[in-house]
Amino acid sequence: MALTKVTHNVLESRYTGSSALSSAAAVTVDSSAANVFTITAGHNITFNFTNVKIGDVKTIIVTGGGGSYTLTLGTINGSSGTYNNLGGTYDDTSSTKNIVEIKFVSTSEAWYQISKAAS
Repeated sequence: MALTKVTHNVLESRYTGSSALSSAAAVTVDSSAANVFTITAGHNITFNFTNVKIGDVKTIIVTGGGGSYTLTLGTINGSSGTYNNLGGTYDDTSSTKNIVEIKFVSTSEAWYQISKAAS
């Protein structure tokens, strides 16, 4: 039997793509659209996730807006979600880049951490 290789080029956008999000009070993150999302905070933001599949890992790079904005993790596929914080907090200092990494262990529960570059 011949070996079959799965290459980066044949994977869906949910595993390889990047997408810019627009700041709003409620931001929908379509998990099927990309793997990495970027946004600059201009509001207190609640992220609501759609099209989540068990095992999805998503990265959101949030650039601080400097307005003392906050981040909240909201719904998963339209229902309330349980989010377990492994560590870290959001820093809204202007131009500070925060990386939010989220692992969905079911369609109602996820584990996440927030990090920023060491200074």
